[in-house]
Amino acid sequence: MQAIDGVWQRHRQQGLVVLAINAGQSRQDVEAFIRRIGVGYAVLLDDQAAISRRYGVVGLPTTYFVDGDGRIRGKLLGEADAATFERLAGELLR
Repeated sequence: MQAIDGVWQRHRQQGLVVLAINAGQSRQDVEAFIRRIGVGYAVLLDDQAAISRRYGVVGLPTTYFVDGDGRIRGKLLGEADAATFERLAGELLR
């Protein structure tokens, strides 16, 4: 999440939007975690895991790259490094 935050910080003025969706944890736990790791992008709660089911999430973390028209342009299952996030975000911003 911190690697994603760095990419978001560098490209948010170009229109990059990052939304984290937490599945199945309490608001208090999520808020404490976000404060501890210090990311600045929005974190939404999916307390019933409805979004996770709809998108077919089978493992965490899963990252989707969605273009401005709402089309999924990429998907990463598992952790990735900042260079991977940078490359995929850059493709969306072109």
